[in-house]
Amino acid sequence: MKIIYARYLHIPQFLWVEATVASCLRSLRRAVRSSLGGERFHLIQVHSTWPIGLAAPFLAREIGIPFVVTLHMEDDSRLCSRGGNSLLYRRMLEEASAVVSVGRPLERFLQKVHPDLCLLKSCIIPNGVDHDAVRVISSENGGGTNGWGRLVSVGNLWPSKGMDLTLRALSLLRKKGTPWLGLTVVGEGPERKNLQKLARELGIDDRVQFKGRLPHEDTLREIARGDLFILPSWREAFGVVYLEAMACGKPVIGCFGQGAEDIICHGIEGLLVAPGQVDDLAEAIARIMENRELALRMGVAGINRVREFTWERNAAQYLQVYRRVLDEGGTAGGDKG
Repeated sequence: MKIIYARYLHIPQFLWVEATVASCLRSLRRAVRSSLGGERFHLIQVHSTWPIGLAAPFLAREIGIPFVVTLHMEDDSRLCSRGGNSLLYRRMLEEASAVVSVGRPLERFLQKVHPDLCLLKSCIIPNGVDHDAVRVISSENGGGTNGWGRLVSVGNLWPSKGMDLTLRALSLLRKKGTPWLGLTVVGEGPERKNLQKLARELGIDDRVQFKGRLPHEDTLREIARGDLFILPSWREAFGVVYLEAMACGKPVIGCFGQGAEDIICHGIEGLLVAPGQVDDLAEAIARIMENRELALRMGVAGINRVREFTWERNAAQYLQVYRRVLDEGGTAGGDKG
């Protein structure tokens, strides 16, 4: 089975989406021509919708093979509902032989933007985690060695990641005397300056360290050195970083109704809180910080839970979808996840 695998970075600017899709299609054509070598591809797999996914129907028709599109994040409404953009988006969903979502929030999003989408070709395939890499790094960088109460948060510094909520919650806990030593924030983005300013205004900047964007292994080391992982993201399709924190044996905090809910069993591997609610978040952090035994139990449960999420399982599920698409002539998708 030979697959054209294509992925394009998601950039939230859609003013010239049609032209961008056209240029993307031209690049795809050149890439396919140079790699064909007289052999025939069987299927196109595209990761992300704009612009690579929007170009996929045109390429698929030209070379006469089906395509599968995977959604990794909820798209901007300007892409799904305005003028020519919405027509391209609808065509992509309707002509795809399978539409894969990495988590339940994206499947709900699909039903909202395209209620008529054939459910038989929609499926969920969760992401995985590299257990071996995490195990090695975690064993070398265990948390708790420099005192209890080190918190870690990892993510792009966008408003939807909820980093500001974490800072406000920690400010409340400091006033109440709840023990926490410090917060390490790994990630970069347009909100960094605002978050640093907020930490100063809240009087907790002496305990908050912004590390910026780090290589993946260094990010895992920061997670492993912590005692609790926090990411109250209120727009999260999945969240591989929750899996990585759990694989490191850390209790985790995420939000109800988001990708974290597909990963974290509330009260078992960590806690889920209402999106955007600082008081709920502060209460969850305090519950774990004030009960080290609970945190350790959650960490062990997380290690067990995360074994269900492997890249091998992810690959096997994709192969099942591909085989079904090809067996049924490119007209059907995979099983419901």
